[in-house]
Amino acid sequence: MSFFDSLRLAIALGLTLFLVLLRFDSERITRSDYFRYRTPWMGPVSYYILVIVFAVGIAFILPSGRDQLFLTGGETDEMLPIMALFVGVALLNGVALAFLRYGSILPLPLELLPSRVLGAAANAVSEELQFRSIVLGMLLFAGLDVGWAIAVQAIVSGLAHRRLWHDRDWYFLAASVLLGWAAGVVTVETGSIIPAIVGHFAVSMALFAFAGGRLRQRPI
Repeated sequence: MSFFDSLRLAIALGLTLFLVLLRFDSERITRSDYFRYRTPWMGPVSYYILVIVFAVGIAFILPSGRDQLFLTGGETDEMLPIMALFVGVALLNGVALAFLRYGSILPLPLELLPSRVLGAAANAVSEELQFRSIVLGMLLFAGLDVGWAIAVQAIVSGLAHRRLWHDRDWYFLAASVLLGWAAGVVTVETGSIIPAIVGHFAVSMALFAFAGGRLRQRPI
């Protein structure tokens, strides 16, 4: 490996570590004093833009970065059934959560729906870029076994949801790890993060659709 290639790899690894640390601290960053006295959307938007910029940078630095980081379109015929299955599981999860924990369905109030849709979409793209594209892709690039790479990124993804630690919400903590594992599997199988993004978005929106009216009213 030439000096130039080693330098590119070192930069890509550094940016990957930054993205992971950024996710661990995302809530504190978006609620920092710098954004407190500005428009409410400025903090989250700045965070999501930063994630996209760094992900594009890593893909550009690595040789064949788009393929290695699953940033290709994939085969539509292969992805559609997987995305449909992801959506179906997400709906069942939302219904089960609503009835098992609350005894009934209580959707998110309509006035909150637009902001939650945008937030869920941005969060799905951001987290899939961070973990299923960058972290998983870099672990595989480093030569780690596929199964271990999927497991490691899923655990790191789950641990990144720091709010769940404080709430002691083991259901959502376990679900975030399981979602990360499933998203990792479909990403490797299809060669694209698109199904994982769709699935992540579907899971978030199903929770809003069936239990969103209660999720933010009391600890779960």
